[in-house]
Amino acid sequence: MELCFSEIRIENTNRCAYRCFFCPREELTRPKGTMSVEDFKLVLETLDSHTGIVDLHGFGEPLLDSDLVTKIRMVSRTWPNARSRIYTTLGVTLSNDTWEQLAFSGIREIEVSFYGFTPNAYREVHGVHRFDLALDNLTRLCRLKKGVPELDIVMRAFPTHSQITPPNPHEIAVEFWKRVQELGVGVIRERDLHNFGSGRLYNLPGRGKTCSIIWGYRKRILQVTWDLKVIPCCFDFDASMILGDLRTSTLEQIFMGSPYTNFIEAHVNDNLSSLPVCAGCERCFKP
Repeated sequence: MELCFSEIRIENTNRCAYRCFFCPREELTRPKGTMSVEDFKLVLETLDSHTGIVDLHGFGEPLLDSDLVTKIRMVSRTWPNARSRIYTTLGVTLSNDTWEQLAFSGIREIEVSFYGFTPNAYREVHGVHRFDLALDNLTRLCRLKKGVPELDIVMRAFPTHSQITPPNPHEIAVEFWKRVQELGVGVIRERDLHNFGSGRLYNLPGRGKTCSIIWGYRKRILQVTWDLKVIPCCFDFDASMILGDLRTSTLEQIFMGSPYTNFIEAHVNDNLSSLPVCAGCERCFKP
């Protein structure tokens, strides 16, 4: 069985000190931890080669992993044509040396969640008083980026929703985006606010349609938790749909095993009663 993925998502940690209102972190019941370097090496050894994206984050803040730089360098050595990426709030205190090591580690994209443009608005969205720290870290990274032209820093816009609006006054938002662009942030993306599977109820579930876990995008993603569990999708924040464990099984065994085949059959037959995460999800569907 030949396995090929366009994207590999490795959850280096599921720890996070933020309390963003749209994130169902309060429902997390699985153990919290950080993937060891030895386990990370095991993940890399599951595939001979990979030329796509390698996400080094999951349901947590990747900068809380003290071995993050080491892991990024391991990806560069093992899969030299892959593109390493993290999603981060930047709300973590790190030394100047660590920031410099991160910028020059071989990472190719740092995507930043920064949804409040004043201290109060930031607290309203993210649940913590770390506006100044995150902004200082963003500024520091952008200065380091001048010596690393291949590094992209991406600022995420507040997710769109018909009933939930960002807490930022228009004039302040315009001024903030201008300031960010002057720092050299080249891409600004805007995404829809989603349910996080069954974690929130912002949108109606996409029943009667087929998820891309069957036909396309999500079928090409390998998702591994910090403790080496393979799960089908990043919306399964509590790892309730475990397909296999890389400590005890190969990828071939996992994707030929009954948990995976039963999962796919449930989607094909639109029988998601045993998969609450999928039953509550509204993303990645087509008729």
